[in-house]
Amino acid sequence: MIGLPPAFLFLIGLLLVPILKGHAQKIWTLLLGAAGLAMVVLIGSSSPDLVVAVIPGIDTILLTTDSMRQLAGAIFALAGFIVIIYATYRDLNSVEIVGILASVAAALGIVYAGDLITVFVFWELLALSSLAIIWASKDSQSSGAGYRYLLFHIFGGACLLGGVVYTIATTGSAAIGQAGDGIGFLLLFIGIGVNAAFIPLHTWVPDAYPRASVLGSVALCIFTTKAAVFLLAAIGGWGTAVAYMGGAMALYGAVYALMQDDIRRLLSYSIISQGGYMVAAIGVGTVAGLDAGLAHLVNDILFKSLLFMAAGAVILRTGSSRLSDLGGLSKTMPKTTVCAVIGGLALAGVPGFNGAVSKGMVIEAAGAVPYLTPLLMISAVFTAIYVVRFLYLGFFRSASGRGNEQIPRDAPLPMMIAMSVTALLCIVIGLNPALLTSLLPGMSAAHPFAASHLFESALIFAGAGLILLILRPLGRPWRGFERDIDFLYIRAGRSVAWVANNPLVHGADLIGAGLRHIISALRTIAANPPVACQIALRSIALPCVRAFSDPSKTRAYEERLICMKDQYPDEQISIWGGGYGIIFISIIAFLYFLFDLMK
Repeated sequence: MIGLPPAFLFLIGLLLVPILKGHAQKIWTLLLGAAGLAMVVLIGSSSPDLVVAVIPGIDTILLTTDSMRQLAGAIFALAGFIVIIYATYRDLNSVEIVGILASVAAALGIVYAGDLITVFVFWELLALSSLAIIWASKDSQSSGAGYRYLLFHIFGGACLLGGVVYTIATTGSAAIGQAGDGIGFLLLFIGIGVNAAFIPLHTWVPDAYPRASVLGSVALCIFTTKAAVFLLAAIGGWGTAVAYMGGAMALYGAVYALMQDDIRRLLSYSIISQGGYMVAAIGVGTVAGLDAGLAHLVNDILFKSLLFMAAGAVILRTGSSRLSDLGGLSKTMPKTTVCAVIGGLALAGVPGFNGAVSKGMVIEAAGAVPYLTPLLMISAVFTAIYVVRFLYLGFFRSASGRGNEQIPRDAPLPMMIAMSVTALLCIVIGLNPALLTSLLPGMSAAHPFAASHLFESALIFAGAGLILLILRPLGRPWRGFERDIDFLYIRAGRSVAWVANNPLVHGADLIGAGLRHIISALRTIAANPPVACQIALRSIALPCVRAFSDPSKTRAYEERLICMKDQYPDEQISIWGGGYGIIFISIIAFLYFLFDLMK
């Protein structure tokens, strides 16, 4: 049993990373990843909770374990170690590798947290570390993508914090439990939904992930969305609204992935789509649904990181991330091609690969919610199509005229080691599902080779094949469709900016001018109030004088008024003592009646 939360091992260890250089930095990072994985494996499901009283009356639980947390912690630690191996293909970028280690720490902190306060702290750490990974890239557009990522996660973090505070205020406890209802449910739903890429809060994923470096994209695809899915599972009690949201994510992400030319944008939409399967399963609310969602979380981390690693190797060797610029890589990068094919087949749910295990479990569990199964089946058809398109255009299409024939060698050795280990896991779990299902909280069984599941897979691939035959999307590579729902956010932002820069500014100017005139008038009156009042009264009476007096008197009246205005405020009006007395008595009388009314 280990008493220290694994997150703290990474947080302490990453402090040395900026100090070390070259091979020492690589060796230390590898040792840290291996130690973290070993630490997670050695934590027993019966380990005592680590409780720290930070807030009087509310316990913060930094470490609590059960079978669900053990499984999630193991896959996060394993994936983190694989990413570190992948990273050693070149000299490490200190900012980027610190961000990756902090992301591993944050994900493990969320997994092993026993209260919402601890979850929120690590939630924010995960956002900041992901931002560091994005900004560590030398991509010219990474700065803007990072700022947009930050805006989304400030909003999501604020909603999550509001949900945490509301939960504590209404229940008196910060323990992770049922989502409840009302305002607390809505705030938690939105806060977690931003990180889980709920529609329409998803646009930061295809915007930010392709802007990170080759290594950064691999790390980003693992932690943020999956940690959010885990938190959904840990809280529970969401209802069918979350299940249908998952179905919408699965279909929306698959359709948009099909329309992408940039391979990392394609895989980013695939993150949304496959995350939808997890969310849908968790939303079903049954033991089978929870197990299916967690199983797909594990499998998606494996095959999605494998595909991102293969894409990174392609970008490294070709200098391009666009399918329209690629082709022929099966001959020039055969080992990378094999890994990409394994990842693609797992993503498509081909029996014999790990994706088929959990995808079948999800679709089976979805039968408890009306119309959810057909929605996921249709999504699976689109998934198979974009996988075929990705593999064909990127690797098996003729490279004629694209210059890829001259690529001298395959991916670097560290990349190949990381990809090979991940590909092997995809196959092993696919052929022996019990290795995974025995670790699930409900120990639900998976039967990917049962006749019903094979028939289900046959329907999906037949539908995909029919669409490929009719529409022939492989023969005409296009530059992609990159307009997502965020164009509405852009228009809304421009509208707000226009209102702020036009009506509001002009209105503020008019109000300011009016106030300046009023202040000027008051200052003028204050210079000699009696004369100012006399001038005002004479000005008001002037039309009547002109109407009813003879011209000579009118002219004298006007001359007197002009003279008073010219001499103002120098001319002093004389007030007799009796006048002062009348004014004083009037003030006293007014105050008397005022106090009388207030009784």
